[in-house]
Amino acid sequence: MEKMVWSGSGPIWLGDYDPENGTEDMAYLTNLRRIGCGNRALTLTPASEFTPIKESCSGQDLDLDELPAGKSMAVGLTMEQFSGIELAMAYFGEAIVTPAGTVTGEQLPELAPGDYFFLRHPHASSVVIQDSTGGTPLVYAAGTHYAVESAEHGAYRLIAHPASHVEPVEVDYAYAESVNIATMTVPQVEKGLVFFGQNHKKKKARIIVPRVTWRMNGDFGWITGGGTAAQLQFTGGAKYVPELEVDPTFGPYCKIDGLPS
Repeated sequence: MEKMVWSGSGPIWLGDYDPENGTEDMAYLTNLRRIGCGNRALTLTPASEFTPIKESCSGQDLDLDELPAGKSMAVGLTMEQFSGIELAMAYFGEAIVTPAGTVTGEQLPELAPGDYFFLRHPHASSVVIQDSTGGTPLVYAAGTHYAVESAEHGAYRLIAHPASHVEPVEVDYAYAESVNIATMTVPQVEKGLVFFGQNHKKKKARIIVPRVTWRMNGDFGWITGGGTAAQLQFTGGAKYVPELEVDPTFGPYCKIDGLPS
């Protein structure tokens, strides 16, 4: 078997383990989606536990043998390029695409001049702010009554109310498509992993881990200084796959193949 020095890279896919709709040849993975190329580390670390069996002849309780107690495999993934789907995984949520739409009569809290406010949806346009004066509501003018801090974030600042305005103040607007992540709404994140690896000598390997429970490892920096990219770090554990236990090419945890002989 050829000796290798492994300093590798390659694309990574994440997918859903689905023994009902998937196939054994694809490790029952469905909805495979390639993640970004800015991956900094992928690690698979197997571990085993043993219970020592002591001898009783010498009077010193020396180790006679070991009884296997269990095996595990830790998986680590560090990326600097990712989508809302991976970010949602880190925050135990789902990345839901909110389609473009319109809002009529979104009520604002009672505001004083100088107060900031934001709308329910980001990427707002065609904003109309008006009070509740009966018959003909008073319309707020941009630059006179309010300032746009960031339309992309739906953020504004009240400059002044029109004279004799009537509460509540309401907003009509349109908004563009965006992605929403409701955090801490998913009890556990499980995704299978496929890696097509290649080292510096173009030697290739394929790694398939059908089931991994993921969680964020370390801190995610929403603000980073000095031009440093924020790293999204995941750690997880490979999970037992009973459907692949009898498949000699997979085994119950992970498959590594395609290596040169």
